[in-house]
Amino acid sequence: MKLFIAGLATGAILTFSGIAYLESTYPNIRGADGNIFLFASNLYKAKRTAPEPREDMIDAVTAKVLRVVDGDTVDIEVNGERQRVRYIGINTPERNEPCYEQATQANIDLVLGKTVRLVKDKSDTDRYGRLLRYLFVDDIFVNKVLVEQGHAEAVLYKPDDQYYNLLSDLEGVAAEAGLGCHIFNIFDDGDPKR
Repeated sequence: MKLFIAGLATGAILTFSGIAYLESTYPNIRGADGNIFLFASNLYKAKRTAPEPREDMIDAVTAKVLRVVDGDTVDIEVNGERQRVRYIGINTPERNEPCYEQATQANIDLVLGKTVRLVKDKSDTDRYGRLLRYLFVDDIFVNKVLVEQGHAEAVLYKPDDQYYNLLSDLEGVAAEAGLGCHIFNIFDDGDPKR
């Protein structure tokens, strides 16, 4: 009986430690309904069902971020040339929309002045001549982190769909938890495609 009680106590301590970790990692974790266990379950499912990006599987180009334009666009220097890069698979609020400053600041915190790896999907540029890329800083997948934090929504820009399922799963978790820009319902247009 003593072993059983000790086991229960240990389980409770580990559970509350896990909850404390989640709450410190995701400050708005409780979401609208206050269900931390649902959030943890959905976060686990999103991370389990979608493969982690592996930039070493694709030819990556190294560049330095000179300027952050907004939450999903940067100016970079690559091979001595300045170019604009639009992140693939995500969308952040525009200048005249709620949460623009927060999304832009999140991007600044992740990439400004840093060396990044640019990874191409299928398209090279968009109709504005911007490079379309996934960005990595060390082992951080920037597009993914912006979605996880709630500063970006997952958007399917055909034909570039390599990480759409991953980003979409993580957006659902962030939305449910009310993270970042989701509190403004800015991403609730009901259309995952552009």
